[in-house]
Amino acid sequence: MKYLRFPHLPDNKVTHVLIDKRAYDKTVYLLEDLKINIIFCEKSNDVYEAISSHPDIFYFHYESNLIFAAPNSPKKTTSELFKLGFNIIFGEKGISKKYPEDIGYNLARIDKYIFHNFRFTDRIILNYIERDNLRKIHVNQGYTKCSILIVSNKAIITSDKKIYQKAIENNMDALLIVPGFIKLEGLSYGFIGGCGGLIDRDVLIFNGDISKHPDYSKIKEFLKKQKVECLCAEGFELSDIGSIIPLCQQ
Repeated sequence: MKYLRFPHLPDNKVTHVLIDKRAYDKTVYLLEDLKINIIFCEKSNDVYEAISSHPDIFYFHYESNLIFAAPNSPKKTTSELFKLGFNIIFGEKGISKKYPEDIGYNLARIDKYIFHNFRFTDRIILNYIERDNLRKIHVNQGYTKCSILIVSNKAIITSDKKIYQKAIENNMDALLIVPGFIKLEGLSYGFIGGCGGLIDRDVLIFNGDISKHPDYSKIKEFLKKQKVECLCAEGFELSDIGSIIPLCQQ
């Protein structure tokens, strides 16, 4: 078992993932059939119900075995990450219900690039980013990781026009899809980044049926171009579960 060098970008078959405890059973079965161990993100009462067990709200995998966690991250989940050997560094501020007090850890790192609304990044995380001279890409969308589906170290899918533009400006291959058509209980809709994640260098998995999305043909062609295949919970509506986060690999 090895840690991923960069978050969300495995080099080999993934052995452990972190996901919302409310993921579809079919998604869980798919992962289990692939012999992937699952750490479930438990529910927190400190945020509103829709995101109460979203891992990308409470945790930011920075690199290798380093994860930043909100001080009030779910204790059981954090304990499981400790058991896997992760170095957990708690941020300065906890997560709370009122926006933007719930976005401090919702960054998207893609290789040496970090997308976020840096007005609200937790200060301790920001110190590491600046120490390591990572490329900061500021966007106004606070739910940044939720909004970005990482396909490779040079390719993303998003429904956010500004994120799309910033990705293109930074020489990334990006696909812009229509917003909506993704379930997020209690809210109008969720985001594509919150629906899935890579479970191998070239395999993406979705919580729900990606073929039901109105831009499926575009997504299919984009993934083909990136030489990435996808698995999904067929027959179920796409549902935002705060990302499927690969943690360890073969």
